[in-house]
Amino acid sequence: MTWLGVLQFANYLIPLLIIPYIVRVLGADIFGKITYAQNIIAYFTLIINFGFEYSATREIAVNKGNKSAINQIFWSVIKQKAVLLLLTFVGLVILYFTFSKVNSDFTLYLFVFLMNVGIVIFPTWFFQGMEEMGKMAIFNVLIKGLGLILTVLFVKSASDYLYYPLLTTISYIGCGIGALIYVIKHFELKLVKADKLLYKKLFSRSFPIFLNNLFVSGYTITNMTMLGFYVSDKEIGYYSGAFKIIMAILMITSTPINMAIFPTISRKFAESKEIGLIYFKKTILNLALISIVISLATFIVSPILVKFLLGSEFVPSLNLLKLFSVLPFLVIMASLFTILGLYGAGIQRFAPWIGASLGIFCILFNLFSIPLLGMYGAAWGWIISESLEVLIAGSLFYFGFIKRLKSNN
Repeated sequence: MTWLGVLQFANYLIPLLIIPYIVRVLGADIFGKITYAQNIIAYFTLIINFGFEYSATREIAVNKGNKSAINQIFWSVIKQKAVLLLLTFVGLVILYFTFSKVNSDFTLYLFVFLMNVGIVIFPTWFFQGMEEMGKMAIFNVLIKGLGLILTVLFVKSASDYLYYPLLTTISYIGCGIGALIYVIKHFELKLVKADKLLYKKLFSRSFPIFLNNLFVSGYTITNMTMLGFYVSDKEIGYYSGAFKIIMAILMITSTPINMAIFPTISRKFAESKEIGLIYFKKTILNLALISIVISLATFIVSPILVKFLLGSEFVPSLNLLKLFSVLPFLVIMASLFTILGLYGAGIQRFAPWIGASLGIFCILFNLFSIPLLGMYGAAWGWIISESLEVLIAGSLFYFGFIKRLKSNN
């Protein structure tokens, strides 16, 4: 969990450290434009990941002692993600001809999109499954630190705004290449002939997770996408400032917790449902306490974060960040039941239905709230949706697993 925290520090907190410089150099308008481009490309990243971050992690964790199986799983995932990268590039080209924002600034969207090359070749899921994240976490910090330094050196005015996403992309690709070389050599992974049955197995196990992530994007990514149709780049910039801060907090807290515990809880449930449930119950109380502390701390220090990270131009972001401060608690609890609970217990078939219902709800909610409340409408859509996920996933886990297990015993 600690090493995953270091990795998330590199992935999210180091880029956040450059925000005080970037927002002051570029201003709210251009900052909003860049963040909106990142928001659109996030859909492609979602497709490329395709749920492998959990399905492939689980396969590696379960087959940790089987070198042949690990070799097959590794190359199968890399190949499938590479194919998805090509397909999403076709999607970007289609957007160029159909979406005015992409057409008017295609170079920006292309530079942001190329970050997905690093996403494909950097096997975070492999290290999660093997539970060996230390060396790669340190390496990632060094690469992202270099990206930060290069950004300060080359982005000097608003006219240099394209360098910002380009240098971020270079850091992702550089980190991915280093990680891929290390993994292949250290674990002696040799390129093998495609196993069609394994491809099908990975695809079928990843698809429900992908669907859930896609629907969940309805109340994370889609919020900002819809904002772009109703508000100016400057207001998107205000929303983006608070959004980036809360996402950094979520990524260095909830994501390491989920990724670190997921392989272990998968093995516990694989041993027996009873053992898995005991481990789950021990986990839930600790995570609830941790998440409440994180949310309270976020609310208390939000004025300092906005003043230091964003500056006086982003004063409207303060109230939004205070509103977002409840999200660490909600997201950690939602992930606990949906990912660690439903996936770990092997009843992930419920997850897409949860995501679909909440994604549709949030989009419909935003259609009314964003025109009336602007960025606050998008924020409330996210918060309400996360709250509903906790209630629904928790109820399904109880009635679909715990109660049934008790009745069988």
